[in-house]
This record gives sequence, structure tokens and C-alpha cells, in this order.
Amino acid sequence: MEAPLRHRVRRRERSATTPGRREGFTLVELLVVIAIIGILIALLLPAVQAAREAARRAQCTNKVKQLGLALHNYHSAHGSFPPGYVSNKSTAASDWCYSDSSCTNHQAPWTVLILPFLEETARYEEFDFKRTFTSTSHCPADGSYSSQNHKAWEKPLGKYQCPSDPSSDGEINNINYLGVQGGGDLSEADCTYRQRVLFFNGPLFHNSKVKIDRIQDGSSNVFLLGETKYIPTYVHRPDKKTFGGWASGARLDGSGTNPYSLAAVVLQINSVPGSGGKPNTEVPDMFFEMSKVFGSFHPGGCHFAMADGSVHFLSENTDLAVLRQTAVCDDGLPLGGLPR
Repeated sequence: MEAPLRHRVRRRERSATTPGRREGFTLVELLVVIAIIGILIALLLPAVQAAREAARRAQCTNKVKQLGLALHNYHSAHGSFPPGYVSNKSTAASDWCYSDSSCTNHQAPWTVLILPFLEETARYEEFDFKRTFTSTSHCPADGSYSSQNHKAWEKPLGKYQCPSDPSSDGEINNINYLGVQGGGDLSEADCTYRQRVLFFNGPLFHNSKVKIDRIQDGSSNVFLLGETKYIPTYVHRPDKKTFGGWASGARLDGSGTNPYSLAAVVLQINSVPGSGGKPNTEVPDMFFEMSKVFGSFHPGGCHFAMADGSVHFLSENTDLAVLRQTAVCDDGLPLGGLPR
């Protein structure tokens, strides 16, 4: 029995070391494996991207919620919501919204006024409220790029930035959340100039001091804040990174009338092509529409905070008449109901 066993062992050893015998994949097998891996990656990437977008959307919801809460805390402390922006410009004249001298009457927007209620007191104290505020990168506070308020304007603040916005990288002072100044048909605006609009029928507008009891349609039925992707962040000057920033005051002159920290519901959500996004070198077309439309970098719609502090993501297919109606504090019309 031992001799045959030894012969079998030797045969195995010879077989294992036989020249020309090699273990491994053939070319066809390798190509099949690569193809399978490619298909798996193609199937996996959209799921990963969707999961990341879901996380960013949840973060965005929380930011809108915190801003709404800060506005309510301001109301508790001061007896009203803050002005949409403060301006020395009187609305008595018929041409009040486009006859200002450039860079002279722009004061603090609501985004700066609520900073103490966002645990940003240090940032609040960087501003001098006796001075003018920057409205745009080419209209700096007090007409000086070295002024205190302009330097404070240049600094980004993540609490006003949507995580899905490509500009929200900590380097650009962009804004994705605007106060709702009202809404309606274009003909109903309190001022229309060069395609930009100003309304006075919402909770935040020119020198407003709206109390919660003025919102007679019900605080759960009126927009307070909305999301935007339409504030341009193109490079207007070699040393400036955005056009309008989170701390921009309104501009009310013939070349650049715009509320900047506010928008009205005039157009459908996401209905204007383009976005602020990463800086461009030219003024995009949506520059002229950003005061009358809301939208976001999230697929299919955008967030709104209601006057009761709740936050809802509304589809871009929501009926425009319902959206306009929900932007008005006290139109007395029955709501068709928002799809929530």
C-alpha cells in the first residue's frame, strides 16, 4: 500500500510543476468582470447621489426652520417682525423705488437684524448701523470698499447658505433664503422698475414692522421665508466674489433697483432658467427676475417657512394662484390648500 501511495504523490508533484500550466483569468473573463463592476457602479452612483441630496435637503430644512425661529424671537423681543430692510428712502414719491442716489440710503436688511437671535452676536457687532450698508459688490457701504460694513458684508455666513448650492463652499458670501415681501400679478406690485418688483402685502418689505396679528389669513397659511437660487454670484470686480450677498441692503436707484434680501411670488417656482451658482463673468438673464421668483438647487421645488414657523417643501408644479395667495398676509381669500 505504501508504494502505490508514493507513486500517486509523485504524480501530483509532477503535475503541479508541469511547464506551461498557469492559473488565472482569461482576457474574456477579465472583460466580463470589468463590465459587471461598471454596471454595479452605474447603478450605485445615483443611489449615493440621491442619499447625499436627501441629507443636504434635510440640512436645508433645518436652516430654514432656524431662520423662521429667529424671526419669531425677534418678534417676541421687539413686538413685530423685523423690516424686510431699512431704508432712508421715503415711499411718498411716485418714483421712490428708482430715484435714489447710488449707494446712499441702503440700511440693514432683516438678515443682519436677526443675527443676535441666531447666536451670531459677534457678527452683528461687526456692523455699524449708523452707516449705510453694501447692496451689491459695486455699490459698497459708504461708497468705500474699505468701509467697516462692506468688510462685514464680504464675510460668508453658512446659516444663509443651502448645502446644495455650489457656491456654499465657505468662500462666497451668497444667500439662499429670502424674506417674502408679498406676491400677486405683476400689475399689483407697489413698484415695478426694469423688471424688478417691490410688494407691500407680505410679512417682510420696505421698512415694514408687521405684527403677527396683521397676518389675518392665519400664520400657518402665509409664507414668511422662501428659498432662492437666483442671487447672482458672478465676479463683478477682480477683488470681489459676489454680486449680492447675505447682508445686502436694498438698492433703490435707476441702475440697480432690487430688494436683494427679499423676493415676491410673481412667477412659478424654479420657472426662470439658470441660477446664481458658481461665479460667472456676465450678468445672467435671471438677474432681472430674482425679485419675483423663488427656487432652489433641490430637484422639483423649494422650501418655504410659514409665518407660524413650520417649514414645507413645495413642488414647482404647485398652482401659481395658490402660491401668490399664500404670499399675502390678509387678502381674505379662501385657500385652495398647499400640497404638503
